[in-house]
Amino acid sequence: MTTKTQMRTVLILIVMSSVSSLFSQGQSIPTNESPPPARIYHLLREDDDWSFLADSAERQDFWDPIKYIPLRSGRNGWFLSMGGEAREMWEQIGNDNWGQEPYMNGYFDERYMFYFDVHYGTHVRSFVELKSGLNSYRIGGPRPIDEKKLDFQAAFLEVGTGDDRSWFKFRAGRQEMEYGSGRLIDVREGPNVRLSFDGFKVRAGIDSWQIDGFAMRPDLDNPGLFDNAPNHTVGFWGVYGVRPLKKSLTLDTY
Repeated sequence: MTTKTQMRTVLILIVMSSVSSLFSQGQSIPTNESPPPARIYHLLREDDDWSFLADSAERQDFWDPIKYIPLRSGRNGWFLSMGGEAREMWEQIGNDNWGQEPYMNGYFDERYMFYFDVHYGTHVRSFVELKSGLNSYRIGGPRPIDEKKLDFQAAFLEVGTGDDRSWFKFRAGRQEMEYGSGRLIDVREGPNVRLSFDGFKVRAGIDSWQIDGFAMRPDLDNPGLFDNAPNHTVGFWGVYGVRPLKKSLTLDTY
């Protein structure tokens, strides 16, 4: 047996051993036990749901103490959730603008965001998220999508009623929007400064359907402190509905 054949055999055995270990770990979970609640960080932080941490037995993660802070004794629906993110990114572009800028433009982007999500029982909620985007070293200076010293990314009040099968919510203020794959309506996650909208949104859940009706104006990002304002030359309104068809397939209508 050659050296190459021996090495190939060893690699195959290692892979088979790793796969067997993964399968044995998956099979070690009893089928009669329900899986633990998922700690999911959504693209829109307003969609995060940490209400399951009302059960103190579920508070096992390092960040759980700030994800569920009780506000009223004996009232699990009254709680504060906090969170944020920090993103540092070096970006370098060559031959930008179809070769009209024949040089390498490298720059450093920093993004910092922090939010407060307050639930006043099961029917009223307020959500405030701050954003700061900083840009360094870009030739020609930062663009609106590169730098925003400090402002509100979201600040809205929401009231609603209903249960798990049928519910209704009304939201007013500054908020983010992301539908489908984000090709039509997007939060602009790629650039340093995310996009937000000012306006009103009505949300409803009817069985498997989730339907949103909205009337918005996109915000104009200015580079200073708390100086963003809605673009009054653009009005954006419509209805968007989505429902799951299969595990990895949904129907989106708008």
